[in-house]
Amino acid sequence: SEIYNIALSTGVITTVVFILVAVGAAFSWIISYARVPQLIAEGILGNDPSIFTILLVVNIFFFIGCMFVEAIVVILILTPIFVPIASAAGIDLVHLGIIVTLQVAIGSGTPPFGTSIFTCSAIFDQPYLKVIKNEAPYIAMLLVACVLVSAFPGISLFLGSLTQ
Repeated sequence: SEIYNIALSTGVITTVVFILVAVGAAFSWIISYARVPQLIAEGILGNDPSIFTILLVVNIFFFIGCMFVEAIVVILILTPIFVPIASAAGIDLVHLGIIVTLQVAIGSGTPPFGTSIFTCSAIFDQPYLKVIKNEAPYIAMLLVACVLVSAFPGISLFLGSLTQ
């Protein structure tokens, strides 16, 4: 007897998520076509960036990008830009991937348009403001964790080093 309501609820939640993904994909296509990320990265990083500068820019770009666009879209746009730069600078790509994953998770849960906020709001049937009201301490803790992982690559590479 509840199958109809469950199916309807699932359909609504899925629709909200897919609308966000579709809008994000359209936005990302426009930005990619205009080469905005490449121009910004070249302008900020300059000709000979340090590892610190590259990681700082990666953290900022992925965090801000995921605050406004679906995470997969941000990853698809920014990863091809930053991987060659990071690889050339000698940054371990596993380390870079962990930083990207952390920033995607943080940015997706951060206002104003973090997609995880809207997903939670739809799933738990709670208003947007109630969802974001108490999340600041969690975002702060995640940001501190990301700073530590960025500053000390051994944190993210520790388990991989055990197998060698």
